[in-house]
Amino acid sequence: MDSGVKRYRVKLKFKGPVHFGYKEKTYNLTETFAHSDTLFSGIVNCYSLLYGKAAADNLVEMFFDNPPFKISSAFLYANDEFFVPRPLNMDLTPITGDYKKAKKVKYVPLDFILARDGGGKANKDYRVEHGILARKDMDTPYVISERPRVKIDRGDFSTEIYYVSGCYFREGAGLWFFLDIYDDSEEEKVKAAIRLLGDEGIGGERTYGFGSFEAGIEEYNEKKGNGSGDWLLLSLYYPRMDEKVADIIKAFSLLERAGYSYSPFNQQARKKKVRMLAEGSVFKKDVQGMVVDVSPGEDVGHKILKYGLAYTVPIFNRK
Repeated sequence: MDSGVKRYRVKLKFKGPVHFGYKEKTYNLTETFAHSDTLFSGIVNCYSLLYGKAAADNLVEMFFDNPPFKISSAFLYANDEFFVPRPLNMDLTPITGDYKKAKKVKYVPLDFILARDGGGKANKDYRVEHGILARKDMDTPYVISERPRVKIDRGDFSTEIYYVSGCYFREGAGLWFFLDIYDDSEEEKVKAAIRLLGDEGIGGERTYGFGSFEAGIEEYNEKKGNGSGDWLLLSLYYPRMDEKVADIIKAFSLLERAGYSYSPFNQQARKKKVRMLAEGSVFKKDVQGMVVDVSPGEDVGHKILKYGLAYTVPIFNRK
């Protein structure tokens, strides 16, 4: 982390269920984490509600040259254990005892990839449950439940039942993300926007009370990896034109992002599709990324950006 940058760990304690859809018009599927572009969109929208459209437009323009802040995606936490995506080149077979089972692990403790002795601790004290490498005494941090809804046709008033999935976090569990502040003049404004986002809600089904939370923002004392040269991606990442990613990738997955933009000043607009490198990708060197203009062809009154700045941490190489 650069000197002068303030790093915070933001904990989201949800007041009810959340819905992070990943398949258009498929409501009975939900993610259990929030991508960095979803967080960014929510923060900027709340920033505009607090400080006005002109201030929000100015904030957005800063991200093309000198980003005032950076964020990771939001991942699971349970009590004092904070999880991150399993590095895609990490072999957990010695822990799981089975190669196929090891490949199904989605999340590992943050300390496990940063601390040199993490592997020994995991062998003895950890198990795999629902794709999470967690302590043996820890319950699964969430449950997925479906709620029925009724859709009424405006023409003939016929009805149709459909189901919406919600992720409910257990007591002491929720989501967390890293927040790095580069511009001190924006720090309190960004924090205020995050707190307002807790009232507005994040994800889908917000009109039904989904996605509201209380935000706890705490300073984070950085922990170092072993300097092996590996960097783990904790956000979505859209490479800059001058980044020769093919030369430094060690493991990766791709994700297509599209959907609609919601603004307090305009009606919703469909965003252009982009393909991005996903959380859990591993690089030989640190990468930067960029924001992408995904505004539709029609004028919506402001730019619509897709957040593609890379948030990476150096990790202990456990190949």
